[in-house]
Amino acid sequence: MKIDIESLSKSDFKPKYKSEESLGFGKIFTDRMFVIKYEKGAWQEPATIKKFSPVILDPSAICLHYGQTIFEGMKAYRTEDSHINLFRPEKNAARFNSSARRMMMVEFPPDAFIDGIKELLVLEKDWAPKSPGTSLYIRPTMIGTEPGLGVRPSTDYIFYIILSPSGPYFPEGFQCVKIFVSEFYIRAAPGGTGSAKTGGNYAASLLVGKEAEEHGCSQVLWLDAISKKYVEEVGASNIFFVYEDDIYTAPLTLGTILPGVTRESTIQLAKDMGFTVKEEALSIETVIEGIHSGKIAEVFMSGTAASIAPVGSLYYQNKEHIINNFEIGDISSKLYRTLSDIQYGRVDDHYGWIVPVC
Repeated sequence: MKIDIESLSKSDFKPKYKSEESLGFGKIFTDRMFVIKYEKGAWQEPATIKKFSPVILDPSAICLHYGQTIFEGMKAYRTEDSHINLFRPEKNAARFNSSARRMMMVEFPPDAFIDGIKELLVLEKDWAPKSPGTSLYIRPTMIGTEPGLGVRPSTDYIFYIILSPSGPYFPEGFQCVKIFVSEFYIRAAPGGTGSAKTGGNYAASLLVGKEAEEHGCSQVLWLDAISKKYVEEVGASNIFFVYEDDIYTAPLTLGTILPGVTRESTIQLAKDMGFTVKEEALSIETVIEGIHSGKIAEVFMSGTAASIAPVGSLYYQNKEHIINNFEIGDISSKLYRTLSDIQYGRVDDHYGWIVPVC
């Protein structure tokens, strides 16, 4: 893939953030973005790295009316010696195309996906924060841009990548969070779009997210669509339960759960630590009973944005159910440290997960 790099004038450059402690998540964006268009049945080379700027759309663009939007969430990690690492980018490229197929969108070449990210990172590396827990968040996105009404796949697309220097996803950092269990609304049904990283899935979660906030919770835990009995995933993460010495997480077989890159990595790390990991759905009744009996010793989430995040309580049926005295468990702590050490280059990567950029 050919990439043209547009020159920026001095006035095009933004002032850098003043404090890494106040970065937040997804609030600040770097000077440049990567853009390429799909028209007339082909990706129109060269791609362009240009000034970060608005994407201009026709008011009738198909993405605005019929939801042809997909994206990925990735991070670039600054190491202690100031190099920049990517974490398993080939997995994100593959999931991006899986989402594209489900949403009837054109696929983007995986090599071009990774090369575009690398080229952009080389130019924007000075935006990558240095403090522990910070990162340069990467958002590859594709939208259907063909103008015209009528339910059909778009013929034209824009693929772009933007970068955002970010602090921890949860403001409290690596601390226990409270989760709200949705008893009425669902995230995804078998045969639906739950395994695709598409905008509509997240829009559908906003109403319940507001309800969760009203109960002092950070995220929503979704139950299965058919029986509303089995635990599936959290709004921004997959979820794990340490139950009677084994680690449980919901299976991907029904296509209702996003196949998380961090989820897959967490499973591998846990197995290598000697734990038995079972990809089996637990009922919410089993979870609540396990919390109170002590059979569930820990609950934690996994995701690119949140990394590993311990869960301190579940709010279910108008009651807060406290997990492990609202204390961080040993297993989630160990997984968090191990995963972070690999991502930030503090230990050798025996898995081949790290891709150095610059």
